[in-house]
Amino acid sequence: TKVEGTVLGALVGGLIGAAAGDSKGALIGAALGAGVGFLAGNEVAKRKAQYAREEDFLDAEIAQAEQMNREAAGYNTDLRRQIAALDTESNRVAAKYRAGTASRNELAAQRSAVQKQMEANAKVDQTLRNEYDVKTAVLNEERAQRGANDPYVKSLERQVSELQANIDNLHKGSTQLARIDERLSL
Repeated sequence: TKVEGTVLGALVGGLIGAAAGDSKGALIGAALGAGVGFLAGNEVAKRKAQYAREEDFLDAEIAQAEQMNREAAGYNTDLRRQIAALDTESNRVAAKYRAGTASRNELAAQRSAVQKQMEANAKVDQTLRNEYDVKTAVLNEERAQRGANDPYVKSLERQVSELQANIDNLHKGSTQLARIDERLSL
């Protein structure tokens, strides 16, 4: 699993690096991809070692992915509400600042609140990406062993797809926060 993850990561990273530039980009991409692939493969191997049966391992991975997707979807729902409130308040403070009725400190405090949310998003994003890498490694391995029509593979595919959608939604929220932050910069 570790070797497969490393090789697959190096291959994908090299292809991305080559598409983005020259042979140096391909080498850098391959090295980074190999590192990510090894880490994901290592995590898969550790998780598999905890189960006597492959099916128990897959049931646990699918259940964990479902839980992570529920939590990520809830986080994204809350994030949309927080963004709406931050957007409204930042517009109000920025307008007051331009009119000379709000201080620089008020503007800075509002920007600090936005930046704290951006930092929280970055942490959630990293957690989701790490789990996405692991679940993708499991999915690729199981697809190769069991075939694409296996019920475990299909279930894991759905969860990985949903996880990617949650990551995409988080990125949309982060982009909105960056725009609000930019509006508040002096």
